[in-house]
Amino acid sequence: MPIPGFYVWEVPGKSISIQISLDVVDRLQQDVIRGFGAVPRRGAEVGGVLLGSTEAEGPVVRIEDYELIPIEYKRGPSYLLSEEDLQAFEASLEQLHTGGDRPRPIGYFRSHTRDGVGLGDEDQSLLSKYLPAPETVVLLIRPFGTKPSIAGFYFKENGEFQSGPPLQEFSFRRKDLAPDEAPPAQAPPFRPARNVPPRRETPRAQPELPTPSLLERSAPLDIEANTAPKTGSKDTPKKGGVWIPLSFIFLLLGVLLGFQAALTLRPRSQSSAGTYSVSLSVSQSGNDLQLKWDRQSAAIHAAQKGVLTIEDGTLTSKPTELSANELQSGSVVVYPHSTNRVIFRLELMIKDRDRLIETVEWKPPTP
Repeated sequence: MPIPGFYVWEVPGKSISIQISLDVVDRLQQDVIRGFGAVPRRGAEVGGVLLGSTEAEGPVVRIEDYELIPIEYKRGPSYLLSEEDLQAFEASLEQLHTGGDRPRPIGYFRSHTRDGVGLGDEDQSLLSKYLPAPETVVLLIRPFGTKPSIAGFYFKENGEFQSGPPLQEFSFRRKDLAPDEAPPAQAPPFRPARNVPPRRETPRAQPELPTPSLLERSAPLDIEANTAPKTGSKDTPKKGGVWIPLSFIFLLLGVLLGFQAALTLRPRSQSSAGTYSVSLSVSQSGNDLQLKWDRQSAAIHAAQKGVLTIEDGTLTSKPTELSANELQSGSVVVYPHSTNRVIFRLELMIKDRDRLIETVEWKPPTP
């Protein structure tokens, strides 16, 4: 029977039933695609622990949440754990076991961008050591750039996980798993994956450019600033009266406000705001939108942090803060839009009070 808010995975002839929350599918898909876009050609794998509950009858496994566990990628873009990574994995697992009201660990997941199919020897070793329970399940997700990701589950039979590809695969996208579901009342949250390996490129020296004026900027840019009021007085100074000092005070105030506005509109140095553009762009990939920026730009390298906000029709997502490392190591955000008008707004905090805001709007092409 269908379960509201969940996708039920069952294989004919097998007694196991695995139920995965559609909210988990939404969030996990974004983490997987973010890792996939971090490394050219192959993409980086991400992984972690599935959280939920199990029932012995069947058995029935319900996945209600997950914990993304980052690694250092010392062995390349695959999710292969070093000794330090294993220690961090074990510490995260212990914390999840004592997490109070949070669902308990019931399985393992990772994305799959390497050659071959199925679980690797490293996966089997990790599961045997840290998740040995007989009801443990594994979720493998294969991401693609031009179509939805494909996923499949592994479970134990006679104490062993099956080899080769999953017995049954499915599209890892909410709208495919629940096509009759009403659209969500709030825009789905964006949660960036952390510690994905950056592209291995030779750093390029950023040229020092002259400070451009607002009219010279070609990117859709909006710099928040105080606007200096126009000054001036039509009052005629009167000899010996109070109008002369008042006019002088208003004039001085106008000059100070104008100077303050000029400082706000112009960065404190050429290096603090760089080229004033991160080349924010959006494109459609299947039924999802991909937001990209130039992580080699001087503005990205000078930014201390960023804030991403998404307006999807009348819905506005909760602002998501991006660290300087996330801005420089990842440049792709995948967003499953709900309407035909989506506005992305990326705000960079450069230095002190300097801010750089760039927006881009997406609408479907007219036939």
